[in-house]
Amino acid sequence: MNIPAGGEAAPRPVLTVRELNEQIATALQLAFPRTVWLRGEVQRLPHDAASRQHVYFELHETGRSGAAEYAVAVAIMGWDRQKFGLGRYLDGTDRDLRLANQLEVCLECRVDFYPKFGKLTLKVVGIDPAFSLGRLEARRRQTLAFLAESGLLGANAALPLPELPLRVGLVTAPGSAAERDFLTGLEASRWAFRVVARGARMQGEQLEAEVIAALRHLQAEGVDVIVITRGGGSRADLSWFDQRDLAVAIAGCTVPVVTAIGHEIDRSIADEVAHHACKTPTAAAEFLVARVDAASARVDAAAAALAQRARDALREAGARLPAPDRLERAARGTLRQARLRARTDAARLQAAVTGRLAAVEARLADRRARLALASLGTVGRQRARLLAAPGRLVTGTGARLAAAGLATAGRTARLEREACRPLGAAARRLDALATQARLLDPARLLARGYTITTAPDGRALTTAAQAVAAGTLLTRFADGAVASRVAPATGGGDEPEPQEGARRGRKKTKPQARPGQEPLFR
Repeated sequence: MNIPAGGEAAPRPVLTVRELNEQIATALQLAFPRTVWLRGEVQRLPHDAASRQHVYFELHETGRSGAAEYAVAVAIMGWDRQKFGLGRYLDGTDRDLRLANQLEVCLECRVDFYPKFGKLTLKVVGIDPAFSLGRLEARRRQTLAFLAESGLLGANAALPLPELPLRVGLVTAPGSAAERDFLTGLEASRWAFRVVARGARMQGEQLEAEVIAALRHLQAEGVDVIVITRGGGSRADLSWFDQRDLAVAIAGCTVPVVTAIGHEIDRSIADEVAHHACKTPTAAAEFLVARVDAASARVDAAAAALAQRARDALREAGARLPAPDRLERAARGTLRQARLRARTDAARLQAAVTGRLAAVEARLADRRARLALASLGTVGRQRARLLAAPGRLVTGTGARLAAAGLATAGRTARLEREACRPLGAAARRLDALATQARLLDPARLLARGYTITTAPDGRALTTAAQAVAAGTLLTRFADGAVASRVAPATGGGDEPEPQEGARRGRKKTKPQARPGQEPLFR
């Protein structure tokens, strides 16, 4: 401490905290005798600001890096709120501006310093809506220019909207009036709409991120159309739908997007890039219902036209058909011709069978005669050789002659037996063939109560399918033939077991061919 020579130290001024704060307050009052206009970005505004008596927040000034470099505390006091009508900028009753975080504003403030706590606060007494709206409009124009240069303005509108958009993705605030109005509009229709809802805040700085996430989720769900909707609000409220990243997400969505932001005059950038923009949530529901109604009307019209064409075709076909009496005469003529063909075919079949049997019998008789002649010639030649053998023997003893005679006698007997054996076998086979020929005679089968069924062209019918395909049958009995028309059986399953009387009157079954015999009729 420096003390002047020859005297005492000068007294130093020492202030109390109160004195300093009061001097600062006085200096500020002298420096800012009137209100000042201050511009900045709103931050830390409470989400329930509309319901609070005193609202405290901050104004930030950002640098080139985008981060806040300067900040000042701001307050809207309850008495100033009522006196200057500032409540409408907090509760949304002003149609143009509503204070929100990240909103650039120009505020009229009193510079206030509270000496007790040494706290500097700006008390808001006025708001310039034109400044905020101008900043919003400038940002909006920049975003529109960017979208136009990128070719994104009409990207989503170029997607085809389904004729039946029945699976709807909904992006809105859960439990809001907008959600209720939209769902009520769909439920009032007669169509089975299925709504996949995805909640998101429709105002504030979280809106962009939550709506983009909802769009991604609904695209993965495979919906036909996505509706983004909210109720009415101020121009500042709706400016959240002018953000660039949100517009890019809507434009690049692979599903048609319908917006219903809830304002009647202005169009947000979200409306500009969407496939279709409606004024209200109810209007969006009516748009989808009308889309389905139009598709249903087209289907009904096509069905009516098809039915009319069918009726016209039936009338033309009926006009080309011959009269009923001509059809009856033609049917009777066809039936007579079929009967004549059946009789002719039956006669041909009988003649063919008789001729075949006669040919078989002739071949058997010829083979039997030739076998007999061959056997007799062989026996005669062997016997002559045996009788001539003793004469050719010039030498030899009596024993050898006797032995040769015995051997010759044995050989003679054996030859006779061997010669007769083929004759017996041939005779037995001939008898069997004759018996088979008699058994296979159609006349014999007809006499026993069997019938022969043929098609009109003479083909023998062996299955029910062939009979149904032939249509008309010719059935031959022992005393004549009859014609009949076939209709397929309508009952299913096995036939019922016949009664005892029916068993006695049942026809005999067809005899089975013996081994080695080939049936004449299959």
